[in-house]
Amino acid sequence: MPGIGETTNDQVMDTATESLRVELEDGGRTSWWKGLLATLAAQYGNAYLRFVGRVAGEVRYTSPTFPVPRTLGTLPPQEEWAPEMRESLEELCRDLDRDGWIRVGRGEHPWSLRYQRQERPARAASK
Repeated sequence: MPGIGETTNDQVMDTATESLRVELEDGGRTSWWKGLLATLAAQYGNAYLRFVGRVAGEVRYTSPTFPVPRTLGTLPPQEEWAPEMRESLEELCRDLDRDGWIRVGRGEHPWSLRYQRQERPARAASK
């Protein structure tokens, strides 16, 4: 029997963590029809990007899309020519904070963020 303040192996097993990565995604490439609509509706050759929060490869969070000028190749967006980028990323970060995610690292880009939180226990099915 554990003493006061000690944990059992069962309690440690219940506090596993999950990890989330924030990535940049082309909003028009998520499906063929979204890509077609983005191309037809875009002014001045804009593309529309968004940030996504992925857990084990699965998209769990998405930010609003923001326009960026279309470029040749894969030039990452810059705040100077994608002014809505910061607002979109901040909105995603607020959602993550609200859901209990804690920022634990950063990559080479301003949006390359890593988060962790304790896994939430599976909810029992209601009867």
